[in-house]
Amino acid sequence: MDKFSVMNDFHDLLRQHSEADFVCQGNYELPVLQGTVATTYKTAALLLAAAATPRRAKIYEIEFGQTGSLNSTDVQCQWDLSRFSATAVLTATAVVPNLLDLADAACNTLGFNNNTAELTYTTAGAGLALKNWAINQRGSYRWRALDNGDNIIMPATSNSGVGLRVLSSGFTSSAVGNVSFVE
Repeated sequence: MDKFSVMNDFHDLLRQHSEADFVCQGNYELPVLQGTVATTYKTAALLLAAAATPRRAKIYEIEFGQTGSLNSTDVQCQWDLSRFSATAVLTATAVVPNLLDLADAACNTLGFNNNTAELTYTTAGAGLALKNWAINQRGSYRWRALDNGDNIIMPATSNSGVGLRVLSSGFTSSAVGNVSFVE
């Protein structure tokens, strides 16, 4: 066996390993819900690395919008995706993320929505306002990573994660959507 066939076998093995790693990741979706949008940020969806079994999660798509009674004047809702690293004041509804492929195992990443007491989010430059969008109360928005390298990646560190928050100066009904991720 010459050195070129050994190299070819090695490259084939690497390609198979990389493809298998991507295919074996579980694919999940967390529902977004904030019952009442307010003039201060309220977390509508929160992904949290579990304390006992933290895993890296990669967010590849976020969809959101508003529902319910509309304001009679034209108002905007501001959405924000930020990191956090402590959950001391977490008062939200626990939600089990949905399996998008029933052959996958249940995810380790914890999901929450409809937060009533806000967490302390990270400072600017360390994950505050990773993404920020302003949309009309009648609108909806979809963000999708262009390729695998554009995902929002959560570290496998317990009690850290990413929150999707919303505020509005005039819209006071509900906010809904989905956060899609793999782990």
